[in-house]
Formats: sequence, structure tokens, C-alpha cells
Amino acid sequence: MRLARRLDALQLRRNTVSYGAWLVRSSNDGRRILISGIMKHLSIILLCVGIMAGPAFAQSSTTVLDRMIAAGKSQRELAQYLFDTHGCKDCHTIGQEGKLGFTNKGKERAEGFEGCISTLKAMSIIAKVPEDQRSATQRRRAQRFEEFGCAACHKLTPGKMELTDVGAKLAHLHLGCVDVEKLLASKPASQR
Repeated sequence: MRLARRLDALQLRRNTVSYGAWLVRSSNDGRRILISGIMKHLSIILLCVGIMAGPAFAQSSTTVLDRMIAAGKSQRELAQYLFDTHGCKDCHTIGQEGKLGFTNKGKERAEGFEGCISTLKAMSIIAKVPEDQRSATQRRRAQRFEEFGCAACHKLTPGKMELTDVGAKLAHLHLGCVDVEKLLASKPASQR
């Protein structure tokens, strides 16, 4: 029995190769299997990419806006850029009479949505509540705040809500969400 265990351990050692923190083992049918460390390293990589992508996206968006402003683009053109690049078109269609329409995905996600103004007001209060003390409703609203792209312009900091660099620039240009909606959903000046 002892000899059989030693032989099994020797066989396992022979089929296992360590590449740094990655542990690879050959299975009985010859396939190589990652058995240790993969989730840890993958989660670290994904976290780093996410952390770096957020500021990079905001910075590139700000840079593009600066170039568009310098080129004399109209507010409508700026609004169209925001609509196209900030996730709005995933859920909205260009509407009419001052209102955006919904894509099928937008219709599904809009069920039970309280509205942008209501969400921003609620988030300014929720920001003052520590995350571990938030109610289920507050957590759901905070999650939707992130899902709907509000965090591109609004950021929650402990105890308050502020504007991101992109949000501050857009506020200065009078291009908040409601303004973008009105600009895109109304007829262009050339068609009036």
C-alpha cells in the first residue's frame, strides 16, 4: 500500500510542471490542465485592466472633446459623439419631439427604472451611506447607476457625488444627459 502511494505521488510529480505560480498537470489522456493559480492571476489581470481602462477612456474622451471644441463643432455634433461613444446607443434610439426612443435592450433594462433625474438625486443621498449599510433598494440603484453609464460623468466618493473630468467638461458645455437627449431628439436647425 505504501509503495503504491509513493508510485502515485511520483507519477503525479512527473506529470506536474510548475511555471512560476502556474501549476500545470498532464491528465491521463495527455491534455495539460491548469490546476492552481489561474483564477488569482486572471482576477489580478482583469482588475488592473479595468483600473487602467477607466482613466484612459475618460482621458481619451476628454481629449476628443477638446479637439472637437477647438474644431468648432456644434453642440449637436458633440451630443452625437457622446451618444455614439458613451454607451447611450446600446439602449436608446434617436427619438423625436425631444425624447429618445428605446432599443429592445433599452426596453428590457428600462423596466422599473426611476429616471435619470430621480436616480441622480437618490445617488447623492446614497453616496452618504457606507456601502455595507445600504438597503437592498439603495444597492440596486447604485448598481443601475453603474450599469447605465452614469459613472462616466458622475463619480461617487465617500460621502458625496462629484463630476468626473468628462462630466465637468460637459457641464461647462451645458451638455448633461437631458441636454444631449433634447439636442438629438429634436430636429436639426437646418430642418426646422
